[in-house]
Amino acid sequence: MKQPESFSGSTRPLGLVVIGASSGGLEAIIRLLKHLPTQFDVPTAVVLHQRANRASGIPEMLAKYTHLKVQEPEDKEIITKGHLYVVPPNYHLLIDSGELLSLSLDAPLNYCRPAIDMTFLSAAEVFRQRLAGCVLTGANDDGARGCVAIKRHGGVVLVQDPQQAAVDIMPRAAIAATMVDEVLTVEVMARKLTTLAVGADP
Repeated sequence: MKQPESFSGSTRPLGLVVIGASSGGLEAIIRLLKHLPTQFDVPTAVVLHQRANRASGIPEMLAKYTHLKVQEPEDKEIITKGHLYVVPPNYHLLIDSGELLSLSLDAPLNYCRPAIDMTFLSAAEVFRQRLAGCVLTGANDDGARGCVAIKRHGGVVLVQDPQQAAVDIMPRAAIAATMVDEVLTVEVMARKLTTLAVGADP
């Protein structure tokens, strides 16, 4: 699919990448991170469905596979280049004006907390054309509404190829909900994100 005109050229247009995943998502995220080159430094937020009562351990695991600085966000933290933010269990992550990260204990959405839609919807309002949303494997339709919002505000939506996904319900829901930009394996998705970030194929 043709790259959106607003993302062409040699500038660094992306202000934020948001990634949503559920069942099978940890493996998919690791595969994506392993294919991001060291020049990729766009701040990235990962929303992975997790049980509320578990100690996450996800940031420490993901840190083994990426050059980005991996952390759970602090409430009202400024979004910083070169960081990978992993939403902690039992919190929603919202993107506030001023490009701040906000943790919320609002009621579950789509039976989930964290909910991918909560992050995607708020990020679309703040970053608009400077946002890329990625939907990976998962067993429900969380993220589909957020993808609609990202496209409405001029952002880019990339979806994992359902044939590669461990569970294809979430990618297929996103594809059904809106005109996504591309359907890709996670390895190719990493290259596409780098293209959007640096303006040229790595």
